[in-house]
Amino acid sequence: MKIVRQARGQKPWRETCRIKKEEIRMLGNLINMAAIAGGSLLGLFFGSRLQEKYRQACLKAGGLVLLFLGLQMGLKMNNCVLVLLSLTLGSLLGEMLDINSAMERLGQKVEGRLSKGGGGLSQAFIYATLLFCTGPMSIMGGIRSGLAGDHSILITKAVLDGIFAMVLTATMGIGVIGSAVTTGLYQGIFVLGAGLAEKYMTEVMVAEMTATGGLLILAMGLNMLEIKEFKAANMLPALLLAVILAGVWV
Repeated sequence: MKIVRQARGQKPWRETCRIKKEEIRMLGNLINMAAIAGGSLLGLFFGSRLQEKYRQACLKAGGLVLLFLGLQMGLKMNNCVLVLLSLTLGSLLGEMLDINSAMERLGQKVEGRLSKGGGGLSQAFIYATLLFCTGPMSIMGGIRSGLAGDHSILITKAVLDGIFAMVLTATMGIGVIGSAVTTGLYQGIFVLGAGLAEKYMTEVMVAEMTATGGLLILAMGLNMLEIKEFKAANMLPALLLAVILAGVWV
């Protein structure tokens, strides 16, 4: 069977993923960094001329893309009971840890200290870094890029981050552009970490983690469109639980 498959030019799943990651696994992260830098430069020159209604139109379009991307990933699930358990238990754990509030307190604390000591480049830099890094898309996007060479999440995030960078630069200054580097380093950790963990992952684990992550992306899209408010950060433990349960289930 193995000989026939190779004769037909079909590579095993692990080999295919490994080739993709070695060639372009950082591509999505680099695009995200470039989008932040480009958005910052656009904001420096044109941001003040962009009316609020146009900014909102861009963000709503991004929300629709997130809905489609989340549904596309969610449909890859093989076991809906496993995904349901992962999301339920993960959300309960996230609510107990209150990850969402912890992220908000961190941002408020940093912003408060900066405002006392003056604004300037440092305030814009740190505020933008927190905005671009403290979200499920950074983690899920990095994992998908490193694990399967799928950059769709980080590329979608790049478009959204580019818009936010333009708006922030127009209001806070050019210090926002420095967050492109810190965001790239942060997301790069998840890309490389996923690459190291790839040899321990099975197809079932990848499929269920992808489906669970897709539902988190869907929740973020609903948030952005102001249809329903979800604390997406509190649902992040579901990603780890999906991998663990998928390993135990089979």
